[in-house]
Amino acid sequence: MNFRSLLVTGCACALLLGGAAAAQTSPTAGAALPALPPSPTVTGPSKIAIINIQNAIHYTEQGKKLEVALEARFAPKKTELSNAQDELNKLNSQLTAGGNTMSAAAKTQLQQEIASKQRDLTQNVDNAQTDYQNAESDLLNTVGNTMMPLLTTYAVQHGYTAVIDVSMSWPQSPVLYFNPGIDITGDIVKLFDQAHPASAASSSTSKPAAAK
Repeated sequence: MNFRSLLVTGCACALLLGGAAAAQTSPTAGAALPALPPSPTVTGPSKIAIINIQNAIHYTEQGKKLEVALEARFAPKKTELSNAQDELNKLNSQLTAGGNTMSAAAKTQLQQEIASKQRDLTQNVDNAQTDYQNAESDLLNTVGNTMMPLLTTYAVQHGYTAVIDVSMSWPQSPVLYFNPGIDITGDIVKLFDQAHPASAASSSTSKPAAAK
């Protein structure tokens, strides 16, 4: 076998081995590929709108009432944390003012008390922030889940091919620029308030459901 034959044979083996290796490492090897989407039905220019969904939720009358209730719910905790911070500040001021005159034992005891209260305060703040964020997420979901059908209907009626949320700014959001003239946030808030008056929502949540 001459050099050319060896070269051709070697290349063929390499291709076969390479194909086998690719088949073994490919995540779709041996698995059926997902079906391709159908051909696009929108052939004309796309019409895109943007919405700040978080603002839309908070600006609805129902969202405002829920937010007031949320703040009232966490007001005692906020006062508790503020008082704890004031107490810690007084202890730090006491240490600064008398640190050079008090006994070593008294100074050590005060420092340990400050460290302990600081740890407790930090933990309490972290827990309160987590609880508040979870409660706020519940608020957003409560209004947002009701808002989505209205948003979909609005988009279809106005011929939008896509509605993009711009609640987050870059780099959290992939949207780098948009024309404010395509913002439908205000329209969705108005539609939501018309369909779900805050008074009706608050009364429905405050009264128990009738037994069936």
